[in-house]
Amino acid sequence: MAQRIPWSVAVPPEVYAEYCGVKMSEYHADPAAQMHVQLDGPRILHEQYGLPLRRSVSPDFTTYLQTSVFGLRFEVFEDQIPAPTGHPIASIEQAAALEVPEDMASAGLFPQALDFFQYMKAHAPEGVSVGFGSGGQAPWTAAVLLRGDGIFLDIADRPDLVHRFLSVLTETAIRQREFSAQVSGGSVPRESIGFTDDYGGLLGPAHFVEFDLRYMLREAEHFGAAAKTTHAELLQRPHLKILQEHGWTYIDVGTDPHLTVRDCLEVLDIPFLVQMKSSGELLLATPDEVKATYRRMVAEGAPRMLVELCRGVPEANIRAFIEVARKYE
Repeated sequence: MAQRIPWSVAVPPEVYAEYCGVKMSEYHADPAAQMHVQLDGPRILHEQYGLPLRRSVSPDFTTYLQTSVFGLRFEVFEDQIPAPTGHPIASIEQAAALEVPEDMASAGLFPQALDFFQYMKAHAPEGVSVGFGSGGQAPWTAAVLLRGDGIFLDIADRPDLVHRFLSVLTETAIRQREFSAQVSGGSVPRESIGFTDDYGGLLGPAHFVEFDLRYMLREAEHFGAAAKTTHAELLQRPHLKILQEHGWTYIDVGTDPHLTVRDCLEVLDIPFLVQMKSSGELLLATPDEVKATYRRMVAEGAPRMLVELCRGVPEANIRAFIEVARKYE
């Protein structure tokens, strides 16, 4: 095989917790449990499958940490991944009246996250770095989490108030990126900036530019970041073209049901990633089907391969993915 295809296996916290025998309720309640799972989970998967070790930890308050400053909360279940308890903003008027928090350290779930950070700094083993992150969600995705599907009617009824809302969310995300860098003792990367934007693809092209793209660009311009990247799950071909035309340098379309490797190859001249689907193509497949899907995606032109594990994936399926991946190294 002439072309080398890089590959990786993404492992979310709930899978590491599964391998460690730790309940998710404990993981989200106890910084010691979080640190144990984040270090021992990778060790177990390294020994079992040869996956990379991890020498870093960080407080895990899910991606909802960013929007918690405006009232979003998530429910922690005994042994399932957390989920938001609802959309806390009832009207676009309420959304437009929000202001950027003056003190990020006391806003939303940040005080608890900072407590976890201090515990980890004090107890992390030698050679283990401790990070602190927030601010990576695109403002539009944050708006949908906070306002719910009402935001889609708001852009037709009161676009002026939606823009005011998104401006506050953008400035808040900028402050959060800067705050995270300050807490962890580093600096905000200014060469490249990344966004998670799972709801952007629900907007048509014109609205995508007006209500989503412009605010990601505002963040990028603030930091002087020429390189821009996105992970998104619901994009379609027109969105890919728009992002590329506005300077995006990498797009991870995740397990997007609307896009294939061929779609990305036909539209994009920049690096991209189409992930294998965690459920249908890994969890519910046979080992032979896992290998067949991998080979098909490579034959279609995938420049790299990744699958994200979920709880309950059979060991044979994980080994099948790794076995076929190594044949393309």
